[in-house]
Amino acid sequence: MNDILDNDLFQAFSTASHHVYIYVCDMKTDLSRWSENAVEYFDMPGEYMTDAGGIWLHRIHPEDRSKYTEDLAQVFSGKTHHHKCEYRAMNRYGEYVWLECRGTLIYNPEGKPKLFAGIMTRLDAKNKYDPLTNLMTIYEFNNHDFSNESGSLLLIDLDHFREIINKFGYSFGDTVLYNFSRKLETICSPDQYVYRLEGDEFIILLPGGTRESTRQLFTVIQHLAANLNGPDGQPVHLGISGGAVLYPENGGKRDVLLGCLEHSLEHAKHNARGNVVFFSQKIAESHNHIIQLQQALRKSILNHFEGFQLYYQPLVGTPQHKVTSCEALLRWSDPALPSVAIGDIIKLLEFSGEICAVGRWIVDEVFKKAQKWQKDFPGLMVGFNVSYLQFKDPEFVDDLIQKAKEYRINPNFVCIELTESSNVDDFDTLAGCFKKLRSFGFCISLDDFGIAYSTLLLIRNLPVDSVKIDHSFILHLTKDNAVDLAIIESIVNLCRKLDIRVVVEGVENAEILDITKRYPFSLLQGYYFDRPMPADEFEEKIFKVY
Repeated sequence: MNDILDNDLFQAFSTASHHVYIYVCDMKTDLSRWSENAVEYFDMPGEYMTDAGGIWLHRIHPEDRSKYTEDLAQVFSGKTHHHKCEYRAMNRYGEYVWLECRGTLIYNPEGKPKLFAGIMTRLDAKNKYDPLTNLMTIYEFNNHDFSNESGSLLLIDLDHFREIINKFGYSFGDTVLYNFSRKLETICSPDQYVYRLEGDEFIILLPGGTRESTRQLFTVIQHLAANLNGPDGQPVHLGISGGAVLYPENGGKRDVLLGCLEHSLEHAKHNARGNVVFFSQKIAESHNHIIQLQQALRKSILNHFEGFQLYYQPLVGTPQHKVTSCEALLRWSDPALPSVAIGDIIKLLEFSGEICAVGRWIVDEVFKKAQKWQKDFPGLMVGFNVSYLQFKDPEFVDDLIQKAKEYRINPNFVCIELTESSNVDDFDTLAGCFKKLRSFGFCISLDDFGIAYSTLLLIRNLPVDSVKIDHSFILHLTKDNAVDLAIIESIVNLCRKLDIRVVVEGVENAEILDITKRYPFSLLQGYYFDRPMPADEFEEKIFKVY
């Protein structure tokens, strides 16, 4: 065997890195030796081979072959001694990966080519190309010079992509991301650049881009995201949200522009999901406020839910208007921050997923009170809200039942109210949860009923004991409000036929109360009867009527 190809030095270098591949070719015999890791990763015929260049050419991406052969021609014609080229080559898994190939042609004393040797380096290992999608990474984005041009940047996020992974697995999700990346490349022009950040976020750089052209591109991406494919061509329909900046209008430095993009995307995800939002200073201030709130909430949770509290609002039966039930309502405060609406706090908790931790704390607090109140106030029903996100936890229902057993409470006097019901995307699983809870004895109610497009689907698919008509139908109710009255009447008639009790919230004055007398409501709730109050204050009031 040729000593040039068969020596310890080659063996030592060839095992130095999993991402660097060594090759050497005897130009006289056309016999080449490739490192074992190259042979394995690229599925080459063997460590020793002839016509290695021809074999390798077939593994190079068709779009990159011309620049590869042209660069080699420069070397073998004597115009240069060194080969350097970046291109894509197919690995043993059928995937194209980016390589940087360097080589040197060595001549013998007679001036004839003796040896061609070099290395190939996987660029994904150097963070230039993403190994899954083959798109450029943020590290390559960081090399772009924004100082001498104007344009726009578009940051794309796939909405609810985590749910795809949870339902179908990581391999399925990877296929979707790969297919989405290929489609992004096809719709972008040669002077536009696509980068993958991390997870399901992508940046598109549009030199010369305007607000209008960026919106148009976002719309095109929306259509392609809605028509993706998973493995075996399985259809996948995704939504996207986007943040956009204009440069140099919003900044000329990379870090500033990335910060503006993050502000814009977060605003879109919180307030305008499914749309693209362009950066403004007002959005930045809003996002900074949200970050401040999220950090404060996280600190409260870590500090044993310091700052969280439950208030209880009475519900009265009809027609006597006697207190027969109450609802636990979450409150939160931080002395270092101005007052924040609890609805905004709950949205943040749901967005971050921390609603599950807070929800477990709520269950403990409510069950402690239920244990005491079931002894002191027999027959009093205690209700509390549960986010749909909590029902997505496969252990939630069993944990709830176990907690009820630990506190030795009668579940017949505990009502679980589903909030965010418009987000339900798996009726079968949720129906199974409801059946199990009801069979144990809990009462199940649908909160905010009547405002979601899926209201009838909820009633049709979920076994519940009661529904609570959303306060938006009640707050401004008058005898002349024919539309809201018609909606309320239809809900009442439907629920009566299905043997489902109807609860009304938002009874704020005598006029609204008078209107409610027209319908067979089971319970009424609102400031006309009482406001939400701390547990000890609620106990004092309830003692007077029990």
